[in-house]
Amino acid sequence: MSGKKTAIVVGGGVIGVSTAYALARDGWSVTVLDRAQDVALGASFGNGRQLSYSHTNALAGPGIFAQIPGLLMGKNEAFRMSLCGERGYFDWLLRLLGQSSNSANHRNTLAVLKLAAHSRLAMERLLNNVPVEFAHRVSGKLVLMRDNAEVEAARPLLEAKRATGLKQELIDRERVFEIEPTLQHSPDTIAGALYAPEDETGDCHAFSSGLMAHLKANYCAGFRGGANVHRISRAGQETWVHLADGEVLNCNCVVIANGHAANDLLAPLGHRLPIQPMKGYSFTAPIGNAAPQVSITDNSRRLVFTHCGDRMLVAGIAEMGKVTSEVDGQRMASMIASARDALPEAAIFSEADAGWAGLRPMTPSSQPIIGMLEPGIAVNVGHGMLGWTLAMGSAERLSGALAEAA
Repeated sequence: MSGKKTAIVVGGGVIGVSTAYALARDGWSVTVLDRAQDVALGASFGNGRQLSYSHTNALAGPGIFAQIPGLLMGKNEAFRMSLCGERGYFDWLLRLLGQSSNSANHRNTLAVLKLAAHSRLAMERLLNNVPVEFAHRVSGKLVLMRDNAEVEAARPLLEAKRATGLKQELIDRERVFEIEPTLQHSPDTIAGALYAPEDETGDCHAFSSGLMAHLKANYCAGFRGGANVHRISRAGQETWVHLADGEVLNCNCVVIANGHAANDLLAPLGHRLPIQPMKGYSFTAPIGNAAPQVSITDNSRRLVFTHCGDRMLVAGIAEMGKVTSEVDGQRMASMIASARDALPEAAIFSEADAGWAGLRPMTPSSQPIIGMLEPGIAVNVGHGMLGWTLAMGSAERLSGALAEAA
């Protein structure tokens, strides 16, 4: 590829904005397109606000097969699947089961952990050079274990993670309470926890907005909101992006970074990626009398708790199948009740806001799909629940793939 390199990034979430930054830094002229009027108003907006560099565990594991009947029947309040889904849904489920062995779970978890470590370093480099304000805080993270069986089951994967250099340890109940005394107010049994002292928190929307502002001020980069991409075509050495209003834009390369909607644009080009939307919820409530400062992950309830100044953010639960981004009032009420049951003094749950719901792009392996599909067409999608955590590393990996293809 010679001369001026031009790229269009479809998708203005944290993945798209981070991708634009990596490309612009490497000399590309970049335009980010999104159907929303501003960046990070989709899945990046109401996420858990955690940079969980340590907690990269794959969704598929040895226990998933036995869980599926109950998930389909709605017996698990924290995770539900429906029998109806988007195109490719049942093929996706079969692939998920194919990734459910213990060896596959470890392989996928460690692959994402490697990308997360890359992302952490990329974020450090960014913050050493770019003044982005997003309430960034090194809070540490506790993943709670409810019984001794769960503690023992966590050891093999922890040892594999620690072999990569990850700073994470398995601690007992007393050490949990020493690190986060407010957990003594939990009525649930706590047998121990995984503790990662270097995990971080912040505001993903503020980060994306700040990084986009930096891009526009310092690089040949721009953002266009209200841009609904209808289709993509190729002609010679150029790629064409067709907007729904009839406008056509051309560039050397299009990067698809629009999450679960990627196949809407890729399928007509002959590419269909194994991605399905997983719906997640979040809400905030005023800080309570015993609000944890450390980030908390409660695996049994599929909830995360993040201290955000004067409010506690709770995110989690999961739904798969035919889902939308609309907030289901009953599901939100159930989630608030579950959070209150877990940590009753963490927030004033009676004053919780109306909540948010978004669609996270999941692959069967929990590994994102990053790279060139064909000349002029690249993808950076499928990050699931770890979009922000993996954003910076994924962007650098994508930029490297484009450089190799040049």
